[in-house]
Amino acid sequence: MRRGIREWKAYARGALQGNFGMPILGMLAITGITFLGNNLTTTLFHDSSLFTMIAGQIFAFILSLIMGVFSAGLSYMFLNIARGQAHSFGDLLFFFKHHPDRVIVAGFVLGIINVVVTIPYYYVSYITPFGTTLEEQMVWVVKCGQYLILASVLNLLLTLPFVLTYYLLADDLELGGIDALKVSVRMMKGKIGKYLLLQISFIPWMILSVFTLYIGLLWLMPYMEMTNVMFYRDIRGEFDVVYPREIYSSPLINTENPPGENQDIHDDFNSEA
Repeated sequence: MRRGIREWKAYARGALQGNFGMPILGMLAITGITFLGNNLTTTLFHDSSLFTMIAGQIFAFILSLIMGVFSAGLSYMFLNIARGQAHSFGDLLFFFKHHPDRVIVAGFVLGIINVVVTIPYYYVSYITPFGTTLEEQMVWVVKCGQYLILASVLNLLLTLPFVLTYYLLADDLELGGIDALKVSVRMMKGKIGKYLLLQISFIPWMILSVFTLYIGLLWLMPYMEMTNVMFYRDIRGEFDVVYPREIYSSPLINTENPPGENQDIHDDFNSEA
């Protein structure tokens, strides 16, 4: 992997040029389905009893596994766009037709990690009385917020090695869920720091989106996801081929010659943002 953040972003911009519509539509669909799932969980399990809380979490966990199949389909769509291949809204359903059990198994492992790290948060939020005064309620909010932030950070750190899982499942229909997790860990070895820096580089744009009433996220989120796809493709060695300078803005996968076979690429993105 010889490229860096500037190159991945340049590739992403090129791939999305004229192709923003479908990624935006796909992401809106995923967001909408997630929103409906969360509302359904809240409606069915609104009681504050311990049993209801546990049942609600189990229900939410099952829904998250189903949502994982949709999310994997979104990754498949982005891979198709990145490689200049045919893509459609129906890509979101790709894994429902191609061994969804692989995605569910991988999602189950990732979901268990999330459940384990959030147990302290749920425990504290349940046993700590909400209080009757504003001061007591603020103490509850701050205390639970601290545990929630801690859980989020731990979940992020523990799942970082698995961020390539859905891409791998999309690229190899014979790859099992557990095997995809293992391959992702191997591919991410020594590259987690670079991946984190890539995500951090988008923070200023997220802050700026506030001034657009978050409408800017419609373009920023597909841009971020496509950049992650380019990060994945670079690790795979897909860019280690000779491309004419004029098509750098829209790199395609070389299906005739496998990457990395005494091939080289000569590019210079120092002048690009």
